[in-house]
Amino acid sequence: AAVRQYFTAMADKNPGELMKMYAYAALTVNPFSPRPELGQVAAARREREYFKPLTRFHSEITSPIEVQFLADKVALAVHTYRSYAKNLEDPIRGKRYNRSILDGRGTHVFVLDSEGKLILAHQHLSDICRTPLEPAS
Repeated sequence: AAVRQYFTAMADKNPGELMKMYAYAALTVNPFSPRPELGQVAAARREREYFKPLTRFHSEITSPIEVQFLADKVALAVHTYRSYAKNLEDPIRGKRYNRSILDGRGTHVFVLDSEGKLILAHQHLSDICRTPLEPAS
């Protein structure tokens, strides 16, 4: 459920919702960033890029979510996914574009926080196959 909540938060564009999903020192790796980022920094960047009024985001988890419990309060979740972002804005060039991941992998390490809520300690989203950036129509 926690993995699906992440993708739902992206699609629903609720400001602040992504930030709450990350532990304070969580690290993230994603296919469009050249280096790991702190989870809350990545969440702020995703909100800035994906939560614009004309931008649409849709994803689908394309495999069963495999879960391994690593300790009493730590779990690893692995899955494959597709994602489609339409009408992203390039503020430097002033143009809009679409970005799709046709075949991606997600690895998430969740921990239980002091209130018993699952939060991300680490997230690695990668792409096996993506489409070239295309102008938005």
